[in-house]
Parts: sequence; C-alpha cells; structure tokens
Amino acid sequence: MKKNFFALTLAILISSCANPQSYESDLRVGDGKYLYEMGISYLNSGNNAMAIKYLEEALKSYDKPEVYNALALAYQFAGEFANAEDIFRLGIDKYPDYPELLTNYGILLAYQKKFNEAIKYFEKAINNPTYSGKEKAYYNLGMVYLQLGKEDLFLSNLEKALMFNSNFVNAYITLGDYYLDKYNVVHNKEMLKKAREYYSKALNYVVNDPSIYFRLGKVYHELGDDELAKYYLEKALKSAENNTGLKEEIRKYLLEILDKPKSKINLNEENKKHSNTLEDKNNDGDSILSILKKGEKWVKVKFTFR
Repeated sequence: MKKNFFALTLAILISSCANPQSYESDLRVGDGKYLYEMGISYLNSGNNAMAIKYLEEALKSYDKPEVYNALALAYQFAGEFANAEDIFRLGIDKYPDYPELLTNYGILLAYQKKFNEAIKYFEKAINNPTYSGKEKAYYNLGMVYLQLGKEDLFLSNLEKALMFNSNFVNAYITLGDYYLDKYNVVHNKEMLKKAREYYSKALNYVVNDPSIYFRLGKVYHELGDDELAKYYLEKALKSAENNTGLKEEIRKYLLEILDKPKSKINLNEENKKHSNTLEDKNNDGDSILSILKKGEKWVKVKFTFR
C-alpha cells in the first residue's frame, strides 16, 4: 500500500475571474497582482507552463513571498527541480520567516532525500507564531522522521498535526496505513484496531471516499469480520465511479474474499459495537454480485493509493 507523503501548501488559492484565453494581452497588463492571480489559476488547473509564464512576469512588479512560493511550486510540478530550488532560495533570502516558503522548500529537500536540511526548514516554519498551517509542517516533519526510521518521532509529529487541525484527513489516513503495514509485519491484531480507529476518524471528515472504504474493508477482513469487510468493500465499489483502476483492485479483493474467505462470519464482542453500520445495506442499490458482474467489463489498470 502506497503511503501518503508530503503535503504541499499554497499560501493563497485564487479562483481568478480573468479570462485565461487572451494570454498575450494579459501579459501586457501592468498589474502584477492580476498576473499572479492568473498564474495561480493556471497552477490550480495543472497548466504549469502557463503558470510559470504568468508568475515570472508577475514577479517583476509584484515582489511578494506568495509569488515566489507559487512560482517555485510551478517549477517543481513541472519537474524543473533546480529552478524550483533557485526560486525557493530567492524567496527565503528576501522573506526568511514566510512559513509557506519554508514548508514547501523543506518538502522539496525531502523529495531529494536531503532529510536533515528539510528538518531545519520544517522546524523554522513551526516556530513562526503567526503560521496558521502548522499542521502541514508537523505532518511533513513526521514523514521525514519515518523515512529516517525514527517511528516515535513520526508518531508524535503526526499527533501534533492533529492537535493543531483535528480534521486533517491526510494524517488520519497515514496513521492508519502505518498501523496496517505494522500488522503485516508483526501480525498483532492491536495494530489492526489502531488502523481501524484512524480510518474511521478520517471518514468523519470526508464523504464517500472509496480509498478509505477499501482500507477499512481490508482491516475488517484481517480482523476476521468478513461481513463488515464486504460491506465496506461494496461501498468502495459504488463510490469509485470515476476510478476504473480502483474499481478493478477492489473487485479482485472482493472476489478473493468470496472465493476464499479468511474466516467464517463470526463477530466477536469487540466488533459487535460496529455492527450498526450494516443497517439497510441490502437496500443500498446494487448487490455485491451484480456489481462484480458489471466489473467484468472494466479495464484492468493498476491502482496505487495516494
């Protein structure tokens, strides 16, 4: 299972009302803030080339830390890591305490496996008393410690991230993945219960997330509760409408359970308190078997978790 990794941050996400079609005329506009907003619009839409053009032009008359941050991210998303690093450094030289620059530069360093340098930038961002997104710095700092094999520091920093932002879904999912992976190594069901706890908390803040349903289905199967496993896997199938690869992955896993169940349906006392989630499941659209039959026409594409 592929883990969540570093969480990028943009200081400002703008839905610009400017018309992105008139590129040449827009670049002649002398308003750097307007050009910045256009660059952000392109960055949000995934057009990194256009984002870079606008943001480079914006920087000439609108020298703000958020412009350096967005431009560096645009270069990073475009795979131009040397240019991204140059822009981050320029921005940090001018605005050494701007936390989004510090956090995102730390992420770039972490991707390059420069972990000790990355830690310094995350910690500097965390120490800024005005930073309203500290959960991202704590989360990323924890992920670096996980890469370094310091699991206690990984856990403490992710819990700290959740203390600053209790609806930070990425942290819940990452902790769930951590404990599920732990179970696969040590085969201790206490790890499964912890994974279930974090995945269930993530569901409090999202609606119909098929990847979380899929994870919970796996956890319940490993716990020996195949009834709940099938319930969550069915929900995963139904909510993964636009992800053919995920549907195929879930379908295969479901067929394994149906053909070779890990254990008979036998809810123990600890699991009975969760059985209320099964109410009305038989009335919730198509049955598992009908969904699986539809799945025969799906294109097989390998899916990896985000």
